[in-house]
Order: sequence, then structure tokens, then C-alpha cells
Amino acid sequence: MIINRSTQYTLQVLMHLVAHPPGRPVLARELAEELQLPPHYLAKLLQQPCRAGWMSSTRGRGGGFVLVPGTENRTLLEVFMLTGGERISRECLLGFKDCDDKTACVMHSHWKPIKKELMGQFGGYTLAQLATSRKRLPAWLTDGKTARGKGRPRNGGTLSR
Repeated sequence: MIINRSTQYTLQVLMHLVAHPPGRPVLARELAEELQLPPHYLAKLLQQPCRAGWMSSTRGRGGGFVLVPGTENRTLLEVFMLTGGERISRECLLGFKDCDDKTACVMHSHWKPIKKELMGQFGGYTLAQLATSRKRLPAWLTDGKTARGKGRPRNGGTLSR
């Protein structure tokens, strides 16, 4: 269960919007610049949280993306399920298509309890907790700046509760 780029980018956008002043729209172009993400790909990814009712979008002057109140309480697991669906919970560590309790690969019995523990842990972190934590998150989320500086790592590291 490696987190794919779509999930990583969606998570970065949601965390950014949680840390952003509420109710103030942000253009997809601005999000792409601030997060250093591909603009066309990002615009496509933002459709999922909009369809799920987690954020709204408005076209035209004064438009952009805004989080729907309550989205900050969504968990990391919910973001994974939104972007990866059921695939996350049933994906084989070695990438085999047929791997379950009946047709297990060599790693299945070892990976299953680890995956279950990870999923449980991911359900314990909200977007608000992630966006406001100062533990190894990117400086653009923790120092009050709106843009990420060039040369910083793309992922924020680990969090401990």
C-alpha cells in the first residue's frame, strides 16, 4: 500500500486549504504554484473532493476552491479512500492481482496485520491535526507563509501523536 501521487497531491491541497483562511477562495493556478504541483493534473484531482462535497468551486472573478465546513475533520484514511477507493484495503504488497486469504502471495500473511494497523492509524489523524502540527511538516504549512520555497522536500516526513 504505497500512497500514489494522486493521493499525495490531494492530501497536500486539502491540508493547504485547511491552513488557509476559511471562506476565501483559492484558484487552482495559485494552489499549483504554491504547492509546486502540475496545474492541469491538479485541476483534474480537485474534482474528486468537490464531487464528494468536501470543497466547492466557483468559476469566474472572485472564484476558486473553498473547503466546505467540517472537511477539516476528515481523516487521512477518508482521503485515501476518496482517492484510492477500496483498492487501498485490498492491494497486494507485491502487486499481484489475485491476492487474498484464499489465494495469498508469500507476503500476504505478514502484510495483512501491518496494513490493518496502518489503516487504523490513518483513521486517527484529521486534516486539521495534520495541517496544524509543527512536527516535520513543510515550512509553508507551519511558518505562516503561503508559498513553499524551492528546494524543499516534497513530503513532510512523519507525525507522532
